[in-house]
Amino acid sequence: MKKVKRKKYTLNKIIAIISILLIPFFVALKIVELNHNTLFSPEFLAIKEIVLYSLIGLFVINVFILIKNKCIKSDKKMVAIVALFFLSIALELAGSLKLIYYNDSFKEWVITTSIGSINYKHVATNLYNYKTIDNVMDKEATKLSESYNDDIVKYDDLEVSNVHYRNEEEEAILAHEEGEDYKIIKIEGTTIGADYHYEGYLAILYDPSKVKLAKSSGAGTDEATSYGETLATISRKNNARVAINGGGFYDPDWSSNGGIPHGVTIIDGKVDTEYYSGIESGGLIGFNKDNKMVLKRMGAQEAIDAGIRDAVEWGPYLIENGHNNYQNVTWYSWACARTAIGQRADGIVLFLVIDGLQNHSQGAGYADIAAIMQKYGAVNAASVDGGTSTSMTVNHEYINKPWNGYQPTFRWFPNAWIYE
Repeated sequence: MKKVKRKKYTLNKIIAIISILLIPFFVALKIVELNHNTLFSPEFLAIKEIVLYSLIGLFVINVFILIKNKCIKSDKKMVAIVALFFLSIALELAGSLKLIYYNDSFKEWVITTSIGSINYKHVATNLYNYKTIDNVMDKEATKLSESYNDDIVKYDDLEVSNVHYRNEEEEAILAHEEGEDYKIIKIEGTTIGADYHYEGYLAILYDPSKVKLAKSSGAGTDEATSYGETLATISRKNNARVAINGGGFYDPDWSSNGGIPHGVTIIDGKVDTEYYSGIESGGLIGFNKDNKMVLKRMGAQEAIDAGIRDAVEWGPYLIENGHNNYQNVTWYSWACARTAIGQRADGIVLFLVIDGLQNHSQGAGYADIAAIMQKYGAVNAASVDGGTSTSMTVNHEYINKPWNGYQPTFRWFPNAWIYE
């Protein structure tokens, strides 16, 4: 009987020791979360909370059993040794956390290496949230894009016509009835470098003069008063037939009301807002008074002087003056929901949305949406805000499935590209 009890208490000691060795690690993570809660993915935070409180519960229960049965003896030397051991563990954990979450070079190495791997991409998604991953991947995209093109983009003259076909395949895709000035087609494919299926929609807009930038009624740069609206609301207020989400917006802690757009926004030839840029790649994405799409890094006044009528600031640029900046990418890269806008040489404008992180569509990378735009004849194209923001409405109704990683979510935006 005594042997059975001894074994039982030995197990209690082992559980208590393991618990107390692991608790400091999760407490340290909790401290990091409280100070920098945008570093972690939601999945990681949920798992961390469950493990932390389970360990605390196990420790308390087993120590209580040991004290009750007088299995813990007072020993000053042992206490000192245990204290020093815990101190060394805490210092090691602090160094590890600093390396993982505060060392930009290490963070970029982990994200770019794991996201570029088909089998180990969850290493990055379990450690960092999607916003952190996108920022790192956007930075890498900038390096890639700059190796292919100059900052100043030269544009071909565009001849706007109702119908223009380069080949039989394009004719079959873009043929439309007389009087029909837009159409929606379903897009499906497989992510480059992986076997991930994606689905989405491409809007073919035959009259570029009807492509405009519309804004939320509350969009501005004042954090106290600015607010965004859903794509359906912006579409309805502007009587848009087709609409997609626009540029990125200030989104602290991933929970803003979408009221402050990043960078410069121009509406109807006037600067509407000017806030700090939220992305390192790309630049101005807009249309001039000749209804030509312009992709160029420039300031607000320079854009007005250049005759820009409607624009947002985001990126990266996918295709510039007919050159696909991602044409040499054959490996898998970060795939999620994407939104893009482009224009063909005949003036036809393309709106593209690809759903992501869902059963029917796992998402696409920049190389994938660049390839789609190129296939449909875009000579200029750029990525706009993606992820949970990715949305398309037709006559004010959502036709894709916006998703926040857990459930359908209709985000609030400061602006949207619309087709009147």
